[in-house]
Amino acid sequence: MQQDITTDTPQIPLGDLMVAKRMADTLHKAYPGHLWAVTVDGAQGMATVRNLSLSGQWGFYVKLAHDWSASNFEKQVKMAGGELLERYKVRRERANNEELAALPVNYAGRHIADHG
Repeated sequence: MQQDITTDTPQIPLGDLMVAKRMADTLHKAYPGHLWAVTVDGAQGMATVRNLSLSGQWGFYVKLAHDWSASNFEKQVKMAGGELLERYKVRRERANNEELAALPVNYAGRHIADHG
């Protein structure tokens, strides 16, 4: 995954910002209450989807295709978010804080995902 740098004046191309917002909106609608993070690199044709409630380190790449329909785009985004939830054995639905708090953690306090 790319190294993200947070500043008070980010230099993000408008197209990337619009795609990231659309992806984030799709994830928030499909799986509300989760802390979704989306980054888009249009020049590379890739986006990353992460759930910061689970891990800021692990996520999924989504290859951005120029010929996707709107419904196929949303399907791919939802699939990436749902797969991420399933890796942590979290249901594909609204965030449940009790369920998230009960997830197993490693020695560093990070949630444990199934990377198999």
